[in-house]
Amino acid sequence: MIYTKIANILKETKAISKTERNQQQGFKFRGIDNVMNELHEIFSKNEVFILQEVQAFTTENRITKNGGTNTFTRATIKFKYTTTDGSFVETINVGEAMDSGDKGMNKAMSIALKYSLLQMFLIPTEEQKDPDAEIPEETDYMAMAIQEIDGAQSIQTLTSIYNSYAMFQSNKDFVSRLSVKRKELEAHGAK
Repeated sequence: MIYTKIANILKETKAISKTERNQQQGFKFRGIDNVMNELHEIFSKNEVFILQEVQAFTTENRITKNGGTNTFTRATIKFKYTTTDGSFVETINVGEAMDSGDKGMNKAMSIALKYSLLQMFLIPTEEQKDPDAEIPEETDYMAMAIQEIDGAQSIQTLTSIYNSYAMFQSNKDFVSRLSVKRKELEAHGAK
């Protein structure tokens, strides 16, 4: 039954315009709320519901150019489209999100769901835009390196940091910061 119901949903789904605007970068997008509002009644009428399962996720703190911290979350989510007879189809999607608070996982899950729905149901938009045209805020790797140096508790950790940031090994500020931290740790008897 699920294949018939998915086909019916596909027939009934209309275009969802990019009406939301990213304030920082100025591009338009289709938000998860737009997608859910369009599809909820169609899914309900066709007796299809979605179960989700987080299969894997990672988080990583990244320093922004403005000195703040964003948490980058990447989550792999399985979506199980199920109907009343128990038949189902599954998709596996990856969602990625940046957040300065505690909403990274929620955003990553929402993005994975949005793209599962958009791709499974081939939901059109009036606007054709290449997603590669969008550039997120750059990560400030020097700030990340300095943060790691400042938090180091051993000479061994400093050596690891030095090796991890090969692109800064000739940078005077990076080398100087390492040297100052090394002297500080040696003064406190760290190894």
